[in-house]
Amino acid sequence: MFKFFLKKNFCDGWDNFFFLILSNVVTIALLVGSFFAISYSASVHPMLPNCAFILCSGILMVSLFAWGANAAKIADFRAPSFSLFFTALKSVWKIGFAFGAFIALGLLLARFAVAYYLRLYFTDGNLVGLIVTAALGWFLLVSAISLQWFVPLYFLQENNGFSKCLKKSFIIFYDNVGFSIEVFFVNLVIFVLSCITFMLIPGLNGITLSSMNALRLRLYKYDWIEKMTESDPDFENNRDKRNEVPWEELLADDVESLGPRKLGSFIFPWR
Repeated sequence: MFKFFLKKNFCDGWDNFFFLILSNVVTIALLVGSFFAISYSASVHPMLPNCAFILCSGILMVSLFAWGANAAKIADFRAPSFSLFFTALKSVWKIGFAFGAFIALGLLLARFAVAYYLRLYFTDGNLVGLIVTAALGWFLLVSAISLQWFVPLYFLQENNGFSKCLKKSFIIFYDNVGFSIEVFFVNLVIFVLSCITFMLIPGLNGITLSSMNALRLRLYKYDWIEKMTESDPDFENNRDKRNEVPWEELLADDVESLGPRKLGSFIFPWR
């Protein structure tokens, strides 16, 4: 299943190469604007950059959320459009801003907490400071891996508000730890490649598409579990049976829709 995810993700990015670049221009503009806003606010008041960081994070996440509507279409083998981006802005700006501000506030609190407990350890030699710092580090890592599912959950499942997306993000992680870590590693690689291209390609929107593709495929597992539970009520509680997911059968339609894509077809599409 993971290999197919990698293949589909690459194909989707390649097939929408120029659309991704143009979409990332908006993201880059917001990143540059955020940098100058935070830098300027520091000259006004020492605490103002924190407020600017929260505000800019919320605005940036609104853009990523709006683009998530196109990511969902691409993941579903449909064509994206810029009109959908602007249409989505009207409906997602609240949850997008709330999610961005939530992440920024969490990072700021974690920064102050880590600085405090590290200082407690290095100045007083208190081991509690080191233990709490390590615990915070693991909590932040688990949260980062889990929250990669937040945007996809909003678009792939109906009636998911902020609290439901937050709760389900951690549920998906704990039920699919290995897969979540693998996708997180893929997203890290995409982020590094994006830094090399100054966030132009694949960019933050490419990371959103990656998480969208991954979760869309993974949700087939839960549709299968629901179907099997209808005939066997004890099936859902049987971990051994739940882990025997027939991925070849579940992914058959997607494999057929994607078709055979060899390396030569990317370099020489006319062949």
